[in-house]
Amino acid sequence: MDLKGFDMEANTAFTPLRVRQFTLRMTLMTAFCGLIVLGGVFLSSVTSIKVADFIREELRMRLNDEVSIAASQINGDLHSHIRQSGDENGATYKQLQTQLQQFRDRGTNLRYVYTMRKQDNGRVTFVVDAESSPETRSHIGEIYTNATPAMMAALEAVSDSKTAFVETEPSVDEFGTWLSAYSPIYTGDGKLDGILGIDVSAESIYQHEHDYKIRVWILCGVVLAMVLPVGFFIAHRIRKPLAQLTVEMEKVRQFDLDGEVQIRTRIREIDSMVTQLENMKRGLRSFRKYVPDDLVRELIELGADAKLGGNKKELTIFFSDIADFTAMSEKMKPEIQVHYLGQYLNVMNAALLGHCATVDKYIGDGVMAFWGAPRPLEDHAVLACRAALMCQAHVNALNDQWHDHGIEYRFHTRIGINTGDVIVGNMGSDERMSYTVIGDNVNLASRLEGINKIYGTSILITEATKIKTGKYFITRLIDRVVMTGKTVPIDIYELVGEDGSISAGEIRKIRCYEEAYLCYAARRFSQAIVILEELLAGNSDTPSVVLLKRCRNYLTAPPDDDWNGAYCVLRDK
Repeated sequence: MDLKGFDMEANTAFTPLRVRQFTLRMTLMTAFCGLIVLGGVFLSSVTSIKVADFIREELRMRLNDEVSIAASQINGDLHSHIRQSGDENGATYKQLQTQLQQFRDRGTNLRYVYTMRKQDNGRVTFVVDAESSPETRSHIGEIYTNATPAMMAALEAVSDSKTAFVETEPSVDEFGTWLSAYSPIYTGDGKLDGILGIDVSAESIYQHEHDYKIRVWILCGVVLAMVLPVGFFIAHRIRKPLAQLTVEMEKVRQFDLDGEVQIRTRIREIDSMVTQLENMKRGLRSFRKYVPDDLVRELIELGADAKLGGNKKELTIFFSDIADFTAMSEKMKPEIQVHYLGQYLNVMNAALLGHCATVDKYIGDGVMAFWGAPRPLEDHAVLACRAALMCQAHVNALNDQWHDHGIEYRFHTRIGINTGDVIVGNMGSDERMSYTVIGDNVNLASRLEGINKIYGTSILITEATKIKTGKYFITRLIDRVVMTGKTVPIDIYELVGEDGSISAGEIRKIRCYEEAYLCYAARRFSQAIVILEELLAGNSDTPSVVLLKRCRNYLTAPPDDDWNGAYCVLRDK
């Protein structure tokens, strides 16, 4: 068969631009003395300009961590009970005050630790103060008149916000000059009850900044006049390619692997790093074709080695297969088979990845995928059902495209979907592993795909999946079946389409079938036969044919008295 018009992806080797090069050692030795001095001067001159921001930002980060941790340990329900001035002598107040004192003593240079609350009239009042002395302690209901933007932002935080609010500049009040941080306090039901505040004296900050700036500028004035011109030239020759290399490495960290690295440098070692980086990108581009993108990205960001192990988690599992592909492939040449199967798997993969699936593996003409790991997804069952419908739509479009080109092959895809707890993680050996899922619910999805051929359906889902997705899709109760190795029956459903996309006439047929099935399950076989015969008059529906045959058999040879409507699918395989 003619395969012209199908392009093959070229793998062009990366060839870095070559210029005259020097070793990094030679370059550094040229300006050894100057670089030692210039490195310190350059860093000092930059940090002297930003020293205030640097010191304060470091302090702000520490305050942010301390106040966040402290606030998370405050019992919001106990705190909410402290309302009147008389509560100051109560056990609840003493308990919280002791807790605040412990926070203050464990912290670094913390002066004041307290909690505040915004009243209905907009005033900010104190609640609990860590100060022991009644003379220096802020009492319950005492109004604070110097509310800062950070304090107000914390008092107006949205429910369950974990954000801490730290002042950008020291503030002045009647107690002194402070750098403060605040974090919301929530009750057990998520209601904002107040804030925790901590204060650090700003005097030490100002003194530290002043002393540092004086030392920096004295050193800069001496050194810059001596070696700045030469040092700047040498530093520039080293800094520019390294900066470009850093940008490219950041792209790799973000899993942006497109494009080639174009960095010109005379330094041989840096040029070698550029070449190795491009080789790494090319390897990762190939690697992500074998494993889920999300998993590769997570490993790169964590900088960790993959290890064996798994976790129990609720996921939605997807299996698909091409009906009668074995018989069909016997009529194809191997290269033709691979070609058309590749096109088929491409459209399947596009539909699955477009709905956030983790494509686990290709099993011949079959596909295994799952939702909910490694990326957590709240609506994983809904995404799986939408992906299944999109797979069928893409395959139908591909079949039509082949037909328009005079190609006789037509693939019919069968899909099984199940939602439940599985073990997900790295399975295999220490030397070779696969990120996959195992468990009974995985096997159930696989078997569900296979029994589509009994009912002539395209997509079957379990009741667990239907419960998660019922309001979004139109489904049809097909049967109650007992799977291989199981004794407990399960209800299985045909996924017909998204809600709103199915005509009223089709929905009536679906409900008629379900009515017939309920009669069948209630042993009213004659009534079920009447409904099914009317349903099949002028219509073709394999599930109805299967159920009609079963009803007629049971009408002449009734099932046992303990029959619960379940049917062992193995008997039909």
